[in-house]
This record gives sequence, C-alpha cells and structure tokens, in this order.
Amino acid sequence: MMQYNTKFPQYLILLILNTLTAVAYNVFNESLALIPMRIGVALINGAGFTLITVLIIHIVRKYLKLNLFIPFLLVEALVFMLECFLLLNFYSLITPSVLLVILETNPDETTEFFQTYFNYQTWVMYGFIAFLSYMGIRFRKRLASIQLPAMIAKKGKLLLLCFTILVSYSGLVYYVTQIRHMTSYQMLTGIERVWHSARITLKNRAEKQKYMKLVRKDLPTVSTQSSTSSKIPYVIIILDESISKWHMNAYGYSVMTTPLLNERIQREETTLFQNIQTPRTITAEALREIMTFHDESDSIAWYQCHTLPAVMKAVGYYTCWISNQDSFTRDDENSTQSIASTSDTVLFTHQRHSSEERFGYFDEELLPLLDKVLDQKKEAYFICLHMMGAHQRYTNRYPSDFDRFDIAKDRKELKYNQKVTVAKYDNCILYNDHICNEIIKRFEDKEAIVLCFTDHGEEVYDTRSMSGHSAYNPSDPMIKIPFWIWTSESFRSMHEDIAMRIRGSHATPFNTSNLVHSVMDLCGLQCEEYDETKSLFYSN
Repeated sequence: MMQYNTKFPQYLILLILNTLTAVAYNVFNESLALIPMRIGVALINGAGFTLITVLIIHIVRKYLKLNLFIPFLLVEALVFMLECFLLLNFYSLITPSVLLVILETNPDETTEFFQTYFNYQTWVMYGFIAFLSYMGIRFRKRLASIQLPAMIAKKGKLLLLCFTILVSYSGLVYYVTQIRHMTSYQMLTGIERVWHSARITLKNRAEKQKYMKLVRKDLPTVSTQSSTSSKIPYVIIILDESISKWHMNAYGYSVMTTPLLNERIQREETTLFQNIQTPRTITAEALREIMTFHDESDSIAWYQCHTLPAVMKAVGYYTCWISNQDSFTRDDENSTQSIASTSDTVLFTHQRHSSEERFGYFDEELLPLLDKVLDQKKEAYFICLHMMGAHQRYTNRYPSDFDRFDIAKDRKELKYNQKVTVAKYDNCILYNDHICNEIIKRFEDKEAIVLCFTDHGEEVYDTRSMSGHSAYNPSDPMIKIPFWIWTSESFRSMHEDIAMRIRGSHATPFNTSNLVHSVMDLCGLQCEEYDETKSLFYSN
C-alpha cells in the first residue's frame, strides 16, 4: 500500500500558538458554566485561523516558490510570548488598552516597567517555553515521519479543505457579529486581537488629532446659576496616580500611611468618600472620561467632548495644568497632554523632547511651580496637579527620608519579595500623604476647595498575586479608589450650603467619569452638556 508523508505535526504548532493563551485565559477567569462554551469557540476559531494560514502558506509555496511557514511561526510565537507575559503579570490578553499604553508611554516608564516585571517568574516562564520549543524541534522529525495510507491521506485532504471552508465561513460570521463585544475578544487568536486592537487604536489617534484642534478653539457656552452668590476663587484638583485605598490608613489599613490626612479628617476639614469608582484602570483611558463630558454610553468619541479646563476657562477661571508626569512620549501628544492643552497654561516639572533618562523627580517638584502660578494673583484659579503618586516602580516614587517601611511583616501569606514590594508601596502612600498636605497648606488662608482622587487604583497582592494594574479583568483595588475633598475655613464660612452637601454625600456611590458635572455643580455652573443628576452632590 502506498504511503503518504504528512507535515501535519508542524502545523499543529501554529494551532497551539493560536489557541493556548485564549484557552488559558478562559480557564482561569471565567465561571465553570461558561468555560466549555468559550473554550469550544476559541478552539474552533483558532482551528479556522490556523487552516487559513496553512492554505496561504501552501498556495504561496506552490505558485511563488516561497516558504512562509517560518515567518508565520515567528510572528505568532512573538504574539504568544507577549500574551503569556500579560497573563502572568496582569491576567490580561492583548487589547486596545495594551497598545494604547505602549504608544503613550515614555522611556522612563518603559525602563521601570522592565525593571519591575521582568523578574525571575517571567524568566522561568520563558525558560519553560524555550524548553518545550526545544523538545518540539527535537521530536519534530519523528512526528513528521508518521506515514498514512494514501487513500486516507487523499480523502483527508478533501475533508480538510471542506472543514477549512466551513470553519472559515463560521469564523467570519462570528467575527462580524460578535467582535465588537469584549466577551468575544477573549476567544479570538492572538493575531486577531493584535489586528483588531491596532485598527481601533490607530483610528482613534487619527480622529483625536483632528477634533482636538477644534475643541481647543471652541469653548463651551457656560452660564452661572443665579443661586450662586460668588465665584469660588480657588478650585484645585489633585490628580493622583495608582493610589490604592487598600493601603491608606484613613480607609482602615493597618499601617499608618496617612497620618496627615487623618488629622485633617478629625478636624472636619476633609470629607472622605467611601463608594467611589474609576471608569477605567489605565491612565489615558480614565482621564478621557474623568476630565471631559464623555461617558461610556456616548455615541461620540471622547475628543469630541469639552474638557473640564475648557469649562472653567469659559467662565473666567485662569486654568493651569501642572504635571510631574513625563512630557515625552512615543506619541507627539498623548491623550493626557491633549486634555491638559485645553488649559491656559501647561507646566511640566521637567520638559523634554528626547529620550534622556529621567529618574528621581519626586512629586515635591510640583510645589515650586504651584507657588509660581499662585504668585500671578489671578482673580480665580482652576489648577490641576497631576502627580506621579505610586506609579511603578515604587522605589522611584519617594525620597530616602520616607523609606520608613522595609517589609510587610503582617502579610504572612506573602513571599519575602512580595512583602518587600508591599512595604515599598506603603512608603509611596506615606510620601503622597506628605505632598498632598503641602499642597493644602498653600490654600489654608484662601477661599479654596481641593478635590483629591486617583486616576485608578493599584493591586498590591491584596486580592491577586500581582502588583500593578490592568485594563482587562481589573480587580477591586484597581477600580474602587480613594476620593476626598478638603475645604478651607474661609470656604466653609462663605459656602455653608456647599460644605453641607459635600459632607452629606460621603457615602454616595459615584463614578469619577462624572467629575465634570460634580465640579460644575459645586461651582454653580451650567452648559448644554451639563447634567445635574450625574453630580456626586445631587439629591432629589
């Protein structure tokens, strides 16, 4: 009987690369009832994608005499390794948010990222993958030498072709009808996720550049409510970074990380809010909703909406954005910079336009810039202070004077290196408490209100075995964020009704995507986009 040599085993590698990460994600992140269905869809979609790939390789080899197997293999292997890294450290697959972070990051963040996450666990994972790859290569010839009877092989080819057409059609229908739903995203192949993410990200970047030029020129028409007696002279926002309420003593954490905030709460200067959530767990995506009128349910893009600085500028406030975040990114102007640019003045602690290293610039460097702005003696100020807060890498976020905690001794369930990470993060919170207090000191003799919150929280081994934050499948410490409002004595005497409303809202559930409405409510402002029912301080 004639024998037939098949190369099926080498294409099996492509199938594994196309499906394994999706299967792994669904196994570890979905409910037991949904796992079989989702894995089934992931395998069918992966099989269809692999078969299409095999057909392309076969056609090109036959008619163009080119062997594309190795290039296909390398691309899919790189995507596979990236998704393995994301799964290990962030419980995530490739998403538009991941690509957005890559595009809007800067050299310092990249360096700190690699320093933080390329630890022994990552290298062990890649070492294991390398070992399996070596074993696969070693036994490839043995597997490829499998001989099938000619009749079975030929009929198998026909069946394979029919199956390819069927799966491809099914996959196309599924893709067209379900791709827009994130529930289906986790069942695609890695290459499909990369393509879809890139398409969305590049489209949004192009549209953003077009509309932001219009938004800067076109200020909203804002009016003042007749019930408001006077303009609040100082409206200040402290926009923190990666701060977790799970690690703030003011919210019940066992370590004394917020002594200064605690004092101001006890003196009834500060109201601590209990039920606040962020709309997103990536800075750029969060600020798109926090600092604009955009809502997730809106049919228009975020960059078509007016920003909070633009609103305040329209009613005569001198608006200023002071940032300790990096001015240099791979993008000429990232989302945060676009929003900041709608202010009268944008100041960076260190302005640069190259990739020189920038380490050791702590949030205290915001203070001289703030002092310089306040010296200008404007009629009314709206100032946003954008901190570095507790952004990874934690040891770069505070000076040596605040290196108070060396190890989280009470966290007995954690490994030694994890206990050290927790302690370093707690030092970040302690230093952040100091900086926020220094900012408040500048306004104690003024009629001022200070709103402080973080763009998103941070997981520091509180509910998961990881430190950091992730856009996909975020944990509670990433979503449920700290939020507090400080008011000066002069403010409380001039605006007793507002102070009472603030105190009465401390337990109100609220999402910071509606911050613009809340600030306008406090300031007695109205415009076409304003909705009083979305305010944190709204009551029937």
